[in-house]
Amino acid sequence: MKILIVSDIHGNFFAFDTVRNQVPHDMLVCCGDVVVDFPYPEECIRALKEMTSHCCIGNNDCFVAKDLTPSQHVKPPYLHYGAALDRTVELTQALISSESKTFLQGLPREHRFSVDGIAFYLNHTGPDLPIYQYIHLDTPLTELLRIYQDIQADIIVTGHTHIPYVKKIGGRLLINPGSIGESRDGDTRASYAVFDTETGQVELGRMAYDTAQTIDRLKELNFPNYSKFCLKHGCLPDDPDDDGSR
Repeated sequence: MKILIVSDIHGNFFAFDTVRNQVPHDMLVCCGDVVVDFPYPEECIRALKEMTSHCCIGNNDCFVAKDLTPSQHVKPPYLHYGAALDRTVELTQALISSESKTFLQGLPREHRFSVDGIAFYLNHTGPDLPIYQYIHLDTPLTELLRIYQDIQADIIVTGHTHIPYVKKIGGRLLINPGSIGESRDGDTRASYAVFDTETGQVELGRMAYDTAQTIDRLKELNFPNYSKFCLKHGCLPDDPDDDGSR
């Protein structure tokens, strides 16, 4: 069975829709941050609900689900993004239905399931870590072993970094598919992973998608400019008001 692993959709429906329709798979799982930053949160939630029950909550999902103010929770190095994130969350809350908000509220902090005798563990960050904390690409193996020492699973899936990687930790596989909707590694294409339960192999993939309609919608709804910058450059700007046009 081929399992399509995605994370950090961030309301970017055209990225999500392109990957889910063009990447062959038998099952889809999501590692959180379904909403915030792009203007199609309702469409993303509806599509995800149709495709899978294997999803955990991300920090941005929490902002929307629990009516939190991001500027009161954001950590370095993103403190200067506080006001822009507050605006984005307000816009997102106005764009989703009460049913979709209830869906976000019901997402678990962590999620476990088994397929073909293989045990999976999903978490947007890591067990016993604040939901805003990153498990970076350069996290030392000794630290990864400590973080996941009590997790009984063959495949561990995390997200949040927006940068894809695969690591072996103590006989287990740690997969971060990167961000399907908001890449931050300089590659503007949607990022995802596919795990094959028959071979035990994982592939990290990238796929281009059309951004024109999303950019027009961002402008129409007056989303903060950093979202447009991300679509154009595959990373966050230093200034959240920079739309990437200069």
